[in-house]
Amino acid sequence: MINLQTAHALCAIAREAGHRALHLREQDRLNLQQKDDGSPVTRADKESQEIILDGLRALTPDVPVIAEEQENATTREAGLSTYWLVDPLDGTRDFIKGRNDFSVNIGLLVDNIPVFGLIFAPARDDMVFGSLALGLHRLSQGETIPVQPTVPHTPPRLLLSLRDAAAHPTDTWQKDGVIAEPLIHASAYKLALLACGEADLLLRTSVTYEWDTAAGDALVRAMGGQLMTPDGTPLAYGKEGRRNGSYLAFTGQPEAAHTFLQASGLSWPSINQKT
Repeated sequence: MINLQTAHALCAIAREAGHRALHLREQDRLNLQQKDDGSPVTRADKESQEIILDGLRALTPDVPVIAEEQENATTREAGLSTYWLVDPLDGTRDFIKGRNDFSVNIGLLVDNIPVFGLIFAPARDDMVFGSLALGLHRLSQGETIPVQPTVPHTPPRLLLSLRDAAAHPTDTWQKDGVIAEPLIHASAYKLALLACGEADLLLRTSVTYEWDTAAGDALVRAMGGQLMTPDGTPLAYGKEGRRNGSYLAFTGQPEAAHTFLQASGLSWPSINQKT
């Protein structure tokens, strides 16, 4: 459905949205507010979203869009087979603090399966997009580079959020050779880094929502991997409330993921099942 020309048009939309967010932060015009769930939202979230919504409506007028800052974003829309899932500014807390991992996430789902993804980290000028049909591409410093599979590291390089790193015995895992030194990043940018081969695994046990993962899920799928849940199945979409549970993401074959889970002591029922 998405050809290279359309993908580049989507990159332009994401770039405009991300640069608008950066501009507002630099001008100290964030208009910080708090949502009902206690999470922060800023003027940058809202203006980035409007840019993306306008761009997607012009580019794909027949495809519905579900975005995080829409009032009905957590509801389950009946009958949608093809739709966009958008997080206009993922990692808002880090964005507010002046850190650089926040991202713009745009994912296309067909039959509730992520088939195309784009993640743009504006502060790093790093854009990653792709699908199974297109492969994976990275735009950095004005250059477009096709991403090739990489050889997994032993022990594996594990990506985590700051919250997940604090919740797990990463020092012990590293000391025991279960993982290499853990890599800590915020937002869905982690999934882009994983897909590009800068890590081997990504563990997430704290709360995310479908707009946080859809784009990155498509990137990981483009490299032959998946976001695996504790029951051994891929992360599902179209859930009531769009809230995700735990997942372990990997590219390529799942052997490294299984080895890590067996050695880590995590409660992951599917690893203990007989096959």
